[in-house]
Amino acid sequence: KTGNLTRLLDTRKGEHHYHYDPLGRLTRADHSQDLQERFGHTRADNLLMQDRPGPDIVAGNRLMIQGDRHYDYDAFGNLIRERRGKGHQLVTEYRYDCQHRLIGITQPNGQTASYRYDPFGRRISKTVDGLTMEFFWQGDRLIAEHHADRHRSYLYEPDSFRPLALLDGFGPQDTKAFHYQLDHLGTPQELTDPDGDIVWSAHYRAYGQISRLDKGTIDNPLRFQGQYFDQESGLHYNRHRYYNPDIGCYLTPDPVKLAGGINAYQYVPNPTGWVDPLGLSCKIGNCPDSKNDLTKKAPPGVLTTHEKAGGHLIEKHVGRTDEQLAARFESEPHIPASSTFKTLEEAEAIVSKSLTAHQQEITTFLSGNKEKLLIKGSSSQPVGVSILNGAKKSVPVYKFLLVIKRAPKMPDGYLLLTGYPEK
Repeated sequence: KTGNLTRLLDTRKGEHHYHYDPLGRLTRADHSQDLQERFGHTRADNLLMQDRPGPDIVAGNRLMIQGDRHYDYDAFGNLIRERRGKGHQLVTEYRYDCQHRLIGITQPNGQTASYRYDPFGRRISKTVDGLTMEFFWQGDRLIAEHHADRHRSYLYEPDSFRPLALLDGFGPQDTKAFHYQLDHLGTPQELTDPDGDIVWSAHYRAYGQISRLDKGTIDNPLRFQGQYFDQESGLHYNRHRYYNPDIGCYLTPDPVKLAGGINAYQYVPNPTGWVDPLGLSCKIGNCPDSKNDLTKKAPPGVLTTHEKAGGHLIEKHVGRTDEQLAARFESEPHIPASSTFKTLEEAEAIVSKSLTAHQQEITTFLSGNKEKLLIKGSSSQPVGVSILNGAKKSVPVYKFLLVIKRAPKMPDGYLLLTGYPEK
C-alpha cells in the first residue's frame, strides 16, 4: 500500500481509475465519460504522453519533440519557441526578462500578450491585444483581478491555496458571490451561486488541462492549487513559473536549481496526490489517505501543526519586519542574528522540500538515540532576510537551518522545533 489514489467516483462526472508504476508514477487514467490517458516516464521522471501520435523526444530533461510539435530553448533552458504544423509554419514565440520571467508571447496568428511583475516576482498585470488586466496579491496568493469591465476577488481556506469563494462585481451593491466546490486536491470542480445552482463545471485531464466544460455561465481561471489559466496561451501561471497542462511540465527550469531535484521541469511525481502551489516545491495535496510522506500537509498546514505542538518557527521567523527582527535582540541579546522567511507559504514550501530531500536522514535519526537533528539547506534564490546583532538593516540570505527533535506523540515521530534563514 503506497497511498496513491486508485479510484474516484463522481456522481456527475463519472468514475475514474488510476494506475501507477512501481515508483508511484501515474501510467493510466481511465475515465468513464472522457478519453482514456496513457503515460510513460523516463528514469529522470520526464513525462511521456503515450496516448498521442508521434514520438516523444527528451534531451537533458527538456521536451524537444512531441508529435508534430518541436520545442526550442535558450542557453538558460527557457522555452523560447514552439513550432508545429506543416513545415513548422505555426510558430509561438516566448520572451523572458533577465530574471527568466515570461514577459511576452506571440502566437502564430499574430496575437501578442505581455506580462509585468512586482519586485517579489508576482505577476501584476497582463496585456492581451491592448486590453490590460491587473492582479493584486496577499503574500503568494492572488486575491483580486481588475480591468475596465470586471473586478473579481478570491477568498481561500485558511493557510492554504484552496479557493473558497469568488466575488464578482464592482462595489457592495453589484458584487455577486460564487462558491467553489473542490476535489481532494483542492482543484475547482464547480462554481455555485448563492441558490446552489451550478454556473461553472469542468472535466479535467490528469495533468490539469480542461477537456470539456459542462457549464460556463461565468468563467473561472483557477486550476490546480496556485495556478491561474491564461486563455491567450493555454498556460497556467504558477507564481514563480508557467506550467503547460497539455504536456504536464514547466516552460522554465526550477528557480531553486538542483535543490528541486534532478528534473528541473517536472510538475509533480503524480498529479492525483501532489500539488505545487508556488511552482517551486510539490507537496501531498491534503488527501486524508496520503500517509506515506514526511511532507504530508495536515490542515491547517504542516508548520501550524508543529507550532501548536511547541515549535516556534512561525512565531519568530515568518513575516517579520526589520523593526521586529531588531527588537528581538533586546530580549535575546546573546543571539548573533535575527532572521525571517517572507511568507508562511514560502516557509511551507522550503520546509516541505527540505524534509523530503532529507527523508532518509530523518528516518535514521528516529531509529537512533540523538535527541535533535539539524538540517541545513540552501537555494540560488533568497529564502528570507537576516539582520546581524548591532546592524541596522537586513540583507537577503540564501541558506536556512531546520531543527527537529524526537517527539513520539507526533504523527511522524518528531517535532519541527524551529527553522530560520541564516548567513
